[in-house]
Amino acid sequence: MTSTVCAQDIVKPLKSEEYLVRYAYAFELLTEVLRRTTPKYGPYIERAYTDDISVARSHLEAIKGKRINIMISDVGHKDLDEGMIPIPFPIDKGLLGYRVALISKDSQEKIAQVGTLDQFRALSVGQGALWGDVRVYEYNRVPVRTAETYDSLFLMLTHGRFDMFPRGVTEAPGELAAYRGLYPELAIEQHLLIKYAFAQCFYVSKSDPRLATRINDGLEQMERDGSFDAFFNRHFARQLSELRLNTRTIIELKNPFLPPWVPYARKELWFDPAKAQ
Repeated sequence: MTSTVCAQDIVKPLKSEEYLVRYAYAFELLTEVLRRTTPKYGPYIERAYTDDISVARSHLEAIKGKRINIMISDVGHKDLDEGMIPIPFPIDKGLLGYRVALISKDSQEKIAQVGTLDQFRALSVGQGALWGDVRVYEYNRVPVRTAETYDSLFLMLTHGRFDMFPRGVTEAPGELAAYRGLYPELAIEQHLLIKYAFAQCFYVSKSDPRLATRINDGLEQMERDGSFDAFFNRHFARQLSELRLNTRTIIELKNPFLPPWVPYARKELWFDPAKAQ
């Protein structure tokens, strides 16, 4: 009889093809957290949900907790904040709030002339219709074009429906690699760094509070012993260096929509671009 028979925690992440590309780091971190907490909490079973699913439906399923009981999401979705247990730990160190843009190569010269927020407002950005940062751009009076599906944003970008597709600095290199074959004109914009307070976190179904406690404990343990920073740097130090964040012109946006549980005062949990090599 295997030890998993006695597992108290059944982990049901959404692992559709799109999510495997977008959240590869987060899934690996989740596995590491569950592994590290096994001595205290015991073994676990993963039953991933792999069907393609809309953002709206994924939220509904995660709140129900039957097919999906853990979500990786940007913070500030009211339905997740109220309907799930948010884990107050920015798993990306807030890098989601540091954005470089995917563009069509022929847009680089025009974007390179931008130096202020007012000039930035002359450009349009593309985002998913239900993404949490749409309202951040709208609040800062930046024109936004939205799409219902993630894949269609790449098509819209290359067809000139908007100027830039801002992506978290942890997302852009992997997405460029994944989509460059379909869209050879795709490139990472080289001049701007868009900054606002934002983060990516785990959300756990309210039907699984023990799993939420387990994940929170594991993340805090990794932060205390330095293994979270090591894990983070192993994944991102090289690509952050290649993006040359220190040399970019920063366009800072205000984000008044952060929920109060986000631990913004814990500076040790957040990325500082000034320290990026």
